[in-house]
Amino acid sequence: ARAKAMTSGRARYQDRRRQQQRPSEEGGNYTDRDRIERAMEIIDGLESWARRTHSSKRWRDDDDDEDEQDADDAEVISDSDTTKGEDADIPLNGVQNPYSRRSSFRQHDKARDLDVEVYNSILVAYSREQSGDNAADVMRLLDRMERLAEELDMPSVRPNKRSYNVALGVISNSASRADTSLAAYYDGEGIAEDEIGSEGSEANATKAGTQLKGGKHGSNSNNKYNKKNNQKFNPLYAGRAAESVLSRMLANSHRPDSYAFASVLNSYQRIPNGKLDAALAADAVVRGMESLHLHDKIDEPPDVFHYTMVCACWSRSGHGAVAGERCSEILSHMTERAQGGFERVKPNIRTFNAVIDSHAYNGRVAEAEDMLLSMVDNYESSAARSMDGIEDDQLPVRPDSFSFNAVIQQWARARTPEGGRRAERILDRMLEFHHNGNADVRPDERSFAYIIYHFTKGAGRMAPDAPDRALKLLRRMVRMFRQGYKELLPAYDNRTNPIFAFTSVIDAHSVLRRPDAGIVGNELLDAMTKLGGSVDALKPNTYACLSVLYGWSSCGSVDAGERATELLRKMEEDMADVAARTWDCEEEEEEISIMRTTQRCYILAQTAWARSPSERKAEGALEVLEMMEANYAIGNMDAKPTVQAYSMVLNACAFADMVQDEKGRLVKGTPENQRRAFDVAQHTLDRVRGEPHPGVRPNPVIYGTFIKCCGRLNLPDDIAIKAAARAFEDCCRRGLVSDFVLTQIRYALPPETFLKALVKNGYRDLDKNGKTLSRDGKRIRHILLRELPKAWTKNVESRF
Repeated sequence: ARAKAMTSGRARYQDRRRQQQRPSEEGGNYTDRDRIERAMEIIDGLESWARRTHSSKRWRDDDDDEDEQDADDAEVISDSDTTKGEDADIPLNGVQNPYSRRSSFRQHDKARDLDVEVYNSILVAYSREQSGDNAADVMRLLDRMERLAEELDMPSVRPNKRSYNVALGVISNSASRADTSLAAYYDGEGIAEDEIGSEGSEANATKAGTQLKGGKHGSNSNNKYNKKNNQKFNPLYAGRAAESVLSRMLANSHRPDSYAFASVLNSYQRIPNGKLDAALAADAVVRGMESLHLHDKIDEPPDVFHYTMVCACWSRSGHGAVAGERCSEILSHMTERAQGGFERVKPNIRTFNAVIDSHAYNGRVAEAEDMLLSMVDNYESSAARSMDGIEDDQLPVRPDSFSFNAVIQQWARARTPEGGRRAERILDRMLEFHHNGNADVRPDERSFAYIIYHFTKGAGRMAPDAPDRALKLLRRMVRMFRQGYKELLPAYDNRTNPIFAFTSVIDAHSVLRRPDAGIVGNELLDAMTKLGGSVDALKPNTYACLSVLYGWSSCGSVDAGERATELLRKMEEDMADVAARTWDCEEEEEEISIMRTTQRCYILAQTAWARSPSERKAEGALEVLEMMEANYAIGNMDAKPTVQAYSMVLNACAFADMVQDEKGRLVKGTPENQRRAFDVAQHTLDRVRGEPHPGVRPNPVIYGTFIKCCGRLNLPDDIAIKAAARAFEDCCRRGLVSDFVLTQIRYALPPETFLKALVKNGYRDLDKNGKTLSRDGKRIRHILLRELPKAWTKNVESRF
């Protein structure tokens, strides 16, 4: 029976080994989460083993006189159990099966393998696993260790200092998650921190937590402040968990070091939308740290790093009236402590930057500017005296690039027109400070981009000279980049894409319809093309070309249509070149042109033709439409012609009556030129009537714009009147008469002809409510759209 049982057990063991090795044999790998779960399974077995061991140990302590008999019984049990569990003695993954029923003496020996370092290995694995939120898992594991130590009287599994420090690191790294797993831990699944630990540890933990929060300035004051300001309470789960770990360390006589407190502060700093709650809590932590060091509960007092993190929390609190003042108070407190003998508390540049950022971010930009300029003046005056024997470490703190950029950014974001000028002055002062021997304090792309944004899209965009100031800054930035300041136009993977600075300047000229919008756009496009060889992000793409086309469409120059069409041809040539390279390299992935044309590209080019006083505006708009159709025919689905493209041709024809002469004056076009424009309009209307593409059919804009052509162009009466009447008749038959169509037909036809056209198409209320000609026969009273026959307007959409 024993041999049969062992044979069956080996077979089961081999099956399990094959199942466990199957992922690696199939080419897959275990993830970090899988390894943690498998390790936890082993710990579950070890804990079960330990519980049985300690229960038998207590039984043996109560019956010391029967030790020898118990040992004999254990040997008998060990032999007989092989028939009850056939595979109990088979090792699993090279580790003795923890569920094997051995003698009590053997169990006690094996239980010694379960100590705090076993759990620490799991905590370290959680700290290295980056795919998920492990904060709640770490807290549950600490609860488990403390509970096991209390229930089984096993000090060897009680968390040590390393356990708590690793847990703090995991909590800090997970604090930035909005959907933190700690919410479930505290709201329903977790164990309250005062319920963990040995008898009497509740009072110790509570006392430690009170000391940590700084007494009456702790969480109660936070709640009171929030109620007073009608703010929704933020639970701050990550900070709450981190402070709980610190309280446990103090309750178990572990002295937290400065890194432990830094992890708590980092948790509060990274909590999303923590704001005032997080700032108050972080402030209380540092004050509690001072108190603990004063009472010899910890070895190290708070240093400059801790105070700086508190200032960073205040800077993002969103309370301008409180944050700046509190950061200034912290800065003064640090200076006093540094003078009192705490050398590691002396404020550094990070501290000053946090205070500057706190003032600037919360709307007190003037105070931030004063502090920055004071730092600059103090450093320069002290540096001038450094030749007299002053040591470098005795010089005042020197501002860096972040100091200047923080003030520049907030002045540029200010909702006042003068913000841009104040930001420019700070930029000039930064460059002056840089040239005065501070070579490492250099402007970067943000230094210019913030101010350019103010003049192009911010509060200063409506100033008459705003586009000129933005263009001047951009030219200055490009010039400095060519002189060696490579950080002004960073690589594509940087946070800011420099192409937006170029396009925003072009758009600023276009929005105001500046006459030089197209010229500026073309200049900056050439600059992007040249700089694109060294900066990939500046290679012209569809977005940049759209900005340039927008500039040509809004400037109204006589050559705007020609230049816009030329840019379209360049884009199509680039698409053709990319397609040819892809065709030659069939094995590689398909390459897509970054200058791919879209519907909006062609519409903007047609708009440029329509607004230009060129004699070829009608033919040019039609040429762009044909380019659009040809590009769509070869497979560019983004260039599918729309009914708007056909209406833009009609619009260009309608305004072909005015052209620019050699002296730059607007004059009436020749009859021949206007007749050609009418022919283009008639051709376009005939094409759109036949639905050249799916979904492209006439609408009220098509008919209204064509009738507008008949009314504006200088044509023989028989041609203009007949064409307008036919178009109106077709429009009535299709049920597309809108207010725009009615207005255009009224001004395109003489009054009598207009009334006849109404009657001919079914209008029966000609004399009702005085809708007749005036006495001189030249005016007609207004006819409302709702009074027309329903059949005329049945297919008109609400947007028309």
